[in-house]
Amino acid sequence: MKKIYCCILIILFKMCLSSTIQAQSNKGINFQAIARNNSGSSIPNKLLNIRVSIKVDTASTKIEYQEIVPITTNALGLFTIVVGQLEANKTVTLGPFENINWSKAEKYLQIEVDTLGDLNFINMGTQKINYVPFSFYADNVGAQNINGIIGLSQGGTGLDNLSDLKALLSIDKIDNTPDSLKPTSALVTTALNKKLNALDTLKLSARINLKLNSTDTLSLSNRIKLIAKTDTSFLSSRIDSKLNKVDTASLSNRINKKISIGEVTAKDIATALGYAPIRDDYGSFYDTAAQPALVSTATALKFPIIGFSNNITVSNNSSLAPTKITVLHAGIYNVKYAIQLLKNDVGADIASVWIRRNGSAYLNTNVNFNITGSGIKNMLTGSYYVELSSNDYVELYYSIKNSNSIATGSIAQLTPSRPATPSVLLTIDRIN
Repeated sequence: MKKIYCCILIILFKMCLSSTIQAQSNKGINFQAIARNNSGSSIPNKLLNIRVSIKVDTASTKIEYQEIVPITTNALGLFTIVVGQLEANKTVTLGPFENINWSKAEKYLQIEVDTLGDLNFINMGTQKINYVPFSFYADNVGAQNINGIIGLSQGGTGLDNLSDLKALLSIDKIDNTPDSLKPTSALVTTALNKKLNALDTLKLSARINLKLNSTDTLSLSNRIKLIAKTDTSFLSSRIDSKLNKVDTASLSNRINKKISIGEVTAKDIATALGYAPIRDDYGSFYDTAAQPALVSTATALKFPIIGFSNNITVSNNSSLAPTKITVLHAGIYNVKYAIQLLKNDVGADIASVWIRRNGSAYLNTNVNFNITGSGIKNMLTGSYYVELSSNDYVELYYSIKNSNSIATGSIAQLTPSRPATPSVLLTIDRIN
């Protein structure tokens, strides 16, 4: 995959770099590239994840900002992103972008690509950013870098000393004397003398004393008590007009006629369908590696690869080998097997194959096969019905009389094209 996207790296560092200011708080750097394959052709309509990192140098692992952006190339293989801009589909993993100090050190742009959507990124390289956008650098311009006097029209004062600035702002007569030591003007003194003293409030206090006390409200309270309860008859009549519980009998009866959970049985469903729904239990297990055996020794065949499986699993035996084919549901199961046995030397051999259920040999399943030598591939097959309970398991065993006989697979063949042959294969289906 690195070889396919090596041309992206060349295009990325021919990027167009400029400052984009969407708003004061949403800045970014335009980034544009064309994705090309190994032959130099553009890659149109391709979904990629781009991880962009801004670093202080190429060797350091220190990253000042990092984001992940999902993009899709257009019909020309072109894609565009704005590094640092706030977007709904963008993930900022290190930031924020506004905290980058563009004025202190050189910055480097590192580009990584995820082509499979699993967030395993391929590093496409790191390149120095030669031209920092002016708007970013302006955020960190220091006063020591300004030469001359900035006029009022340009946001300055037009002055170069503090005395003239105070005069301009009409604050040159102000000193730093504490308020407690400053003299009081005649006007302020006159205004203070006109304020009321505590004795001047006697008239106001007398007026407050003339207001009613709690006991003075008895007359008003008595008037309230004279209001008759009969005045609420209109409200009472409205309440009486509302429905009682018995008025909902019709609605209650309709609800009671609905089917409750658990009332429909399996028999009801079978009757309605015209047939009984059945469980679907099956499995296909195999191995492509060679599986040797000791002479005259019962050897359990291993099935580490699962082709298909539903409600049937393979688990390890006490030697941690995947030999136990375990069923979830009880029933009669059809067990079929195929073993490709190869004997490289001359002469014949006899191989025995049988089924074990829960560790014990299953009745009448052993078959003795005559094996031809001299590199001939012998196919041993069998099919049996086995009764199993829930969580029972079966195992397939074989034994040989010659150490040169071995269960082995075959690679894919050509002329004509044919798929590979597994060394051992077992299928199992529940009979319904």
